[in-house]
Amino acid sequence: FIHDADVDKFIDAMTQQDKFPFSTMKLREELKHTFWLLNRVASAKALAKLLKEHEVFSEYEVIIAAGDGNAEAEDISKNEASLERVKKAIEENDKTITLSVGQLTTGITIPEWTAVMMLTNIKSPSLYMQAAFRAQNAYEFEEDSELKRKENAYIFDFAPDRALSVMAESAQVNSGVGKKNTQEQKDMLTCLLNFMPILGNNEMGMTSFN
Repeated sequence: FIHDADVDKFIDAMTQQDKFPFSTMKLREELKHTFWLLNRVASAKALAKLLKEHEVFSEYEVIIAAGDGNAEAEDISKNEASLERVKKAIEENDKTITLSVGQLTTGITIPEWTAVMMLTNIKSPSLYMQAAFRAQNAYEFEEDSELKRKENAYIFDFAPDRALSVMAESAQVNSGVGKKNTQEQKDMLTCLLNFMPILGNNEMGMTSFN
């Protein structure tokens, strides 16, 4: 990383600062298997190395599912190979983190994933929502001889205004000078926000869909 100290500070913040994704044992239990989306393959490899050396994240099996970052042009065989590696890692490990640069963002389901971390500058609402919904699926599992069900799925985004912009565009709400917002558009956005509420954390500008 070019800014090593800042990246270290960010990783530490996630495990130490109040209300951040991995800051408590309770949250870590809820986020045992997560999907992190990055910009570049080199970034994914550098982050994997950093996570494996971290006091908290060293407990997680880290899988790199990174091709060229182009979700539409991604080689199908590589995507399938990454999917199998993720499934195998989850089967063999209590906690996993999957790092992706485009792979596994569409057309696949990993029921155990409970969160998507947006560590990318993605701006396309369709690609954003496709990636976000990787954690939105039904999942039942047995724990301590008790049948449980996944109740929540999260999208963590550290770009303060992007979540709102994506939600507005997804609900077809136009905004800006000279743009018209109809009541129908506003109702659509309200419906979407009820389904995917946005929670804010001003500490580092984090936004979380739940």
